[in-house]
Amino acid sequence: MFCVQGIGASLMRGVRRMAKLIDILPDLARELVASLRSVGNEEVADQIDSAVVRTVSFDAEANAGYVALEPSRQLNVVEANVIGVRLPLGQTIPVETQFWTTIAMDNFGRVVGIEILSPGALKSELERGARA
Repeated sequence: MFCVQGIGASLMRGVRRMAKLIDILPDLARELVASLRSVGNEEVADQIDSAVVRTVSFDAEANAGYVALEPSRQLNVVEANVIGVRLPLGQTIPVETQFWTTIAMDNFGRVVGIEILSPGALKSELERGARA
């Protein structure tokens, strides 16, 4: 987060710092990292281990949640201005966890989100995160 000089404290009250995934959803983060490492996917596990949460959403009808993450690294000038981030995303990786999860990655191999299709014990945490 950055602060622009001249912006008063009253204007900054509604702005909050983004938190790490491990702090918001520790059970999910630990299980994802362990599962990814067990199949040799160290690079993605490292990204999850240090992931910063952008937003959390939860759809009660579908009983599913989505955690949008800040990409782990900034794009260089060529990546950002010539190639660009492409949609649909680069790939999705199903990860075997008790929460039935899929990791979304962009075309640069950066983790950008986690879909949780069977939240179980995470349901209340996802609902709380979605309201924040």
